[in-house]
Amino acid sequence: MLDLNLLKIGFALLTLVMIVLGSLMNTVEKRLPSFVKQTFRYGRFAYQGNDTFLKPIEVPKRWFRHFYVFGAFFTSLIFVVVLGVYVFHGKPHPLLLALLDLLGSTSRRANVSPTSVLLALFLLTLQSWHRFYETWFISIYSNSYINIYHYIIGYGHYFGSVMAVLCESPGFINNQEQRVQLHFGDISFLEVIGVTMFLWACYNQYRSAIILANLRKNKNGQVVTTKHSIPYGGWFELVSSPHFLAEILMYMAISIILRAANTWHVVFLWVLSNQVESGLLSHWWYKATFPNYPKERKAVIPYVL
Repeated sequence: MLDLNLLKIGFALLTLVMIVLGSLMNTVEKRLPSFVKQTFRYGRFAYQGNDTFLKPIEVPKRWFRHFYVFGAFFTSLIFVVVLGVYVFHGKPHPLLLALLDLLGSTSRRANVSPTSVLLALFLLTLQSWHRFYETWFISIYSNSYINIYHYIIGYGHYFGSVMAVLCESPGFINNQEQRVQLHFGDISFLEVIGVTMFLWACYNQYRSAIILANLRKNKNGQVVTTKHSIPYGGWFELVSSPHFLAEILMYMAISIILRAANTWHVVFLWVLSNQVESGLLSHWWYKATFPNYPKERKAVIPYVL
């Protein structure tokens, strides 16, 4: 049996598909089969053709918030497990170690410090609960739809991201001494930069969600429409999709913290590819929908793209 890192392979394949299909969508979309366009597009920039035979496997876009429920509780569970191992010197369950061997290979190594692992998992947990709160209590959804595969990938993303951190964590490697000591003196200037970047991006993602939600409310805070409008303020003055930019920065911040890891950086590349492509599609939709859309705005990377 081949000893493969299935997490790296899975996220790498997702990234490859996103880059290839995204490039085709961006250049020769008119020549692509309608089922490809239906599968790739979602939400406000969904495919608008008449041959919508994939409609039966679409679900409401508001169902996005379901996998934030999963993400919030799953990241919290794993964070507690890691605390138990690192702080209270417990032992991870053999089934968890077997699962990590299956997903990350039996030859995996502990490439990062326990302090970095704890920081990364804390930030992932914070992000999951932050998105849970945004999607359930702030965001106001239209009646748009997403393909069922977007919905399934959402669950896989949060599960795989957490496992990608854990598979290279001290104390979670078979045939290795499991007792791990935390040394907060290990926190370097790069960790401080990573945490600061993450919190800054998280705040601006929250601020962007508030701005978008307010577009659909009156002065009394009541929802009066689900139509799309041009957002202004915050990072919207720079890019069309600041929430995508913030997501990229948060995962980049965790990459800085887990810089000695291998698997996590493939997760970051996956996030980078799908957020950039979604940002481009959203930007082009805004420009096509609103003739007076600010010309100086970029799609997702300020002053660049």
